[in-house]
Amino acid sequence: MRKTTLRSRLILGFGAVIVPLLVLLMYNNWYAMQVVRYQVAGSNQNLVRMSMDQVDSVLEETDKYLSKTALQDPDLTSLSSYPSDSPEAFFAKVNTLNQLSGDIAYYSEIEAFFAYGTQAKELLLAPQEKLGYDKKEQFKARLEQMLDDSGVRSLLVKKWTLLETDGEYSLLRVVDTQYGSYVGAWVDLGKLLKPLDSMEFGDNSQVLFASPNGRILTQGSGEPLAGIVSPPDLQKALTGSGQPYNILRGEAAGSDSMVVSRPSHAADIYLAVLQPERSLLEKLPAFQRLIYATPLLAFLALVVYLYYLQRSITLPVHKLIRGMLKLREGELAARLEPSKLAEFTAINDTFNDMARQIKHLKIDIYEEQIRTQKAELKHLQAQIHPHFFMNCLNLIFNLAQVKNTALVQKIALYLVRHFRFTTRTNVSSVTLADELEHISNYLNLQSIRFPEALNFEITASPDVQSLQVPPLTVQPFVENAMEHGFANREDEPFTIRVTAGLDPESPDRAALIRIEDNGDGFSPDMLEKLVTGNYFRTDSGGHIGIWNVQHRCRLFYKSESSLAFGNKAEGGAVVTLRLPLPPASEQEKGGDSHVPGTDRG
Repeated sequence: MRKTTLRSRLILGFGAVIVPLLVLLMYNNWYAMQVVRYQVAGSNQNLVRMSMDQVDSVLEETDKYLSKTALQDPDLTSLSSYPSDSPEAFFAKVNTLNQLSGDIAYYSEIEAFFAYGTQAKELLLAPQEKLGYDKKEQFKARLEQMLDDSGVRSLLVKKWTLLETDGEYSLLRVVDTQYGSYVGAWVDLGKLLKPLDSMEFGDNSQVLFASPNGRILTQGSGEPLAGIVSPPDLQKALTGSGQPYNILRGEAAGSDSMVVSRPSHAADIYLAVLQPERSLLEKLPAFQRLIYATPLLAFLALVVYLYYLQRSITLPVHKLIRGMLKLREGELAARLEPSKLAEFTAINDTFNDMARQIKHLKIDIYEEQIRTQKAELKHLQAQIHPHFFMNCLNLIFNLAQVKNTALVQKIALYLVRHFRFTTRTNVSSVTLADELEHISNYLNLQSIRFPEALNFEITASPDVQSLQVPPLTVQPFVENAMEHGFANREDEPFTIRVTAGLDPESPDRAALIRIEDNGDGFSPDMLEKLVTGNYFRTDSGGHIGIWNVQHRCRLFYKSESSLAFGNKAEGGAVVTLRLPLPPASEQEKGGDSHVPGTDRG
């Protein structure tokens, strides 16, 4: 299972606090914007409804006037009842035109009233006094063309109809008198919009009339929207859901507009107010900037927070962990510097005291182990002395029986050298050359006892003669060879060979000492115990010399020494002792040589 770090936990904790606050702040900002939108939309919606009701009231009043005139004015109904050149037709035209000209003064929003007779195909136009001559003539020509067409005429009598003249839109209403004459009204949408344009819909707002398919008919003062606002988008905003407002998406960033609209009950037009959202939310500039800057501020706060944690908590913890790892690796001199935080200062002081105590304790234990090892080494060394001493006494006894004075003197010299070497219990190590000379003395004693029955050869490379070894390291193997192999040789002399040199596989790291004979070798049971190591774990009695050598070498060389046992194919035992070389050997280099007095054949 993967464990989380302190830093990740702190970052998660910081995020658990900051992220909900950011979400709450952004939601609060969104909610405030929605409140502003709904407030402005509600206000604009009331004004738009009131304005559209005024427009519808004008159109409905005009429609009522036209219907009343079509039913009750006898002159209007007589326009097509008499021949066009008759006096009755002339007086009907004059009276109708006077009536319409007089009534137009009461309808300031109407551009003109008109009457049309199908028999004379003559249009009577009663415009407002301020209407320009060119505009009047242009409208008159266009209207005569439309009323002359019976198909178009039938469409105009149904409802208020949009009329486009040179890019300007108007509303046209025609009422049929059912006597071959018509009466109508002409309303300029731009004139209807002027009073609405001056109303307080908000800064940078746009008031306009639009058709149901999203085409802008006319708009108030401000930047022209035709070509900027697409009809499909405007149509969607006009005929959208029943929300108090709809959003008109602009192509440029920040160009969205809030649309509040209302359809007319009298004509197929919409009155709409477009207000840019930028100006709509200008009342919240500081709050808006704060909202936009909040993620950056939170990121900067996180960086500062992580830097503070790194310096105050994470770095001291990492130093503490590194110090503990150094202690585990054995660097007892590792110490921690004081921290700026009182808690970590106490922890560091405790760690330093603990490291000092561990160092002193380890030194004490190490010194005690050295003393114990030295005492055990001397004890083991002393164990060998009585063991070999009994063999020497047995040899002296045998020589005494022979009564050979010359040999006794010779043996006495070898015994002096032998016991001088074995009685140095205060010495923990000797050179390999001294050890081999001691073995030579021993074998010379044995050859005197058994003349013509024992041959031996001791060869040592100069590279290893100065190697330090525990006393009596090789001698027990030679002694065991004499004890277990010599007695069983009858046909030929018993031969012992001792060779010492560098390990061929690692000449710069180890030396090999090989002891071999031509006896019967190790028994299968004994060889299995020796090879598997069970002998050294369980047996310390009958072969005390070999057990002591193995144990002393482990104490002297730690675990770097090894023993190998085997039998030669032609017969005889082989013991190979591998000892480590010192790091900087001071042994003299040279060729192979024999230890003095180490040959006898």
